[in-house]
Amino acid sequence: MGGTDLTRLDRVLAHALLGMAVAVAALLPCGVRAQDGVAFRPGAGTEARQWLPERPTALNARHSVPVTIEDGVTVTARDGTRLDGRLFLPLLAAGAPPTPCVLMTDGYGRGGAIGASFEGELFEIASRGYAVLHLSLRGSGKSGGTATLYNEFGHDGYDAIEWMAKQPWCNGHVGMVGPSLLGISQWLAAKELPPSLRAIVPEVACGDCYGVLWYPGGMLPGPGREARKLSPGAEGEYVTAIAHRDLDGWWRAHTTQADDAAAIAAHGIAAFIAGGLDDYITPANIRLYEQFTAPGGARKRLFLGPYAHGWHTLYLQELQIQWLDRWLKDMPNGADTAPRVMLYIKGANRWRYENDWPIADATSFALYFSARPSGSIASLNDGTLAAGPPREGASPPASVPYAPGSGPTLPVLLSATDGRDAADQRGEEAKVLTWTTPPLPVATEVTGYPHLSFWAASSAADGDFVVSLDDVAPDGSSHQVVQGYLNAPHADSLSAPTPLTPGALRHYRFDLLPTAYVFQAGHRIRLALAGGARAASGLREPQGPGLNPTAFTWTIRSDADHPSLIELPIIGTGWQPLMQAATMP
Repeated sequence: MGGTDLTRLDRVLAHALLGMAVAVAALLPCGVRAQDGVAFRPGAGTEARQWLPERPTALNARHSVPVTIEDGVTVTARDGTRLDGRLFLPLLAAGAPPTPCVLMTDGYGRGGAIGASFEGELFEIASRGYAVLHLSLRGSGKSGGTATLYNEFGHDGYDAIEWMAKQPWCNGHVGMVGPSLLGISQWLAAKELPPSLRAIVPEVACGDCYGVLWYPGGMLPGPGREARKLSPGAEGEYVTAIAHRDLDGWWRAHTTQADDAAAIAAHGIAAFIAGGLDDYITPANIRLYEQFTAPGGARKRLFLGPYAHGWHTLYLQELQIQWLDRWLKDMPNGADTAPRVMLYIKGANRWRYENDWPIADATSFALYFSARPSGSIASLNDGTLAAGPPREGASPPASVPYAPGSGPTLPVLLSATDGRDAADQRGEEAKVLTWTTPPLPVATEVTGYPHLSFWAASSAADGDFVVSLDDVAPDGSSHQVVQGYLNAPHADSLSAPTPLTPGALRHYRFDLLPTAYVFQAGHRIRLALAGGARAASGLREPQGPGLNPTAFTWTIRSDADHPSLIELPIIGTGWQPLMQAATMP
């Protein structure tokens, strides 16, 4: 193991100082004005919930120790592949016992621009009394082997964890940190159930990377995945993913599914799961939180902010260190007794604690598709979302065509950097099917998974559903809240798709992506439906599903024999006045 030259050390120290500055800033009082710049506007009946006056953080002890840095650290994987790492070691007093250890497994390579951006965070963790290893996974940086898609992430992570646990500077307790691809590698390492792994902190990551990241809702990969062919260190990903169209055995070996999450929890590994409400990967992280079941539930925590995919690790640093201190150092710091969920409610513009996710006291409120005009938009049908099911013969069918290259499509891909398109959606909604509520009598919070249950027939053997739940202001402008995607042949099984029978009516059910949002009084809730998704004009780094190469027309039925509806998880009492306002005369 070789030493680090002064120039590189200065660079790491600069990163560390930046990290400490951000962490200290997070501890300072930051009231609602500084936090949000807009007023606090909660949904009806939620005023007494556990709202926070400022951003959530942890008040950890502010002690630190000097850190040395060693390059050229090598971990040899089980197949002989040599993995290159940088080691951050805290300088302890003579005779002090070994410290717990933290591992970051980096599929981009630790020496590149992405890897370098994490060095300050790692230095800061080391200064809190942890031996920290930043490891380039196989095929990246100076490590041997070949990189494809999550190639040996689980095995290499396991081998690195157990290697660290046996070193003289480690007390045998190991944790993992890192966002995005580095969070995916945490889940895959944890899936192997390493004996020495105690805690993980996967941020903006995915377990079911098949159904959320690569083939959203079973639809084809979109431009974000196509771009991986040109991303340094990730060139082999697309070729591998496109060879496995369905959720097959390859994907099950290279993703973290529900049974894997349950096994990780049963193994005693503690998971602090973090992400953004406008992030394209986070929905799969949230599902893992739900699937991470163990007696008492003390070993999991969820943090959801109003973010896109940008990494917020420095902001999370004190919460992350609190989690590591609890499970690697056995500190009784309250990380396991505090409310398990830290959640930002958009529209209300404030953070809140919840005891769990999904929120147990949410009211599942059904709004039915009705052919009665809402009078709010000149769309293909201008339907209404009504509080009761349609009467006999009350709702004729509605149809929307789709053709490759001409659509119509909805601009609902997510930007990796900016999240959802902020533009007025009226022009796009006018080209597709819509159903809209009357104006809301009170502010109404929708937090959880909006769920669609509807009847449809395709004119072809294939077809995609793309839906957007939007907020319509009193002036008529409409803005995206959350989306949902489904390839119809994959509706019953992502592993074994069933071609459609053209013209045959089928019942479809699927969840939209998760949301936490308050629709204000006087606003309307609108559902828009199309056969394809695209990026909005000027959207940076678009992420989401690709376009179907098949032309088709959807016919949506919503009569008394085929009720179609959306169920909204409403927090508080907003559903009661909505029921009155949306009841058909």
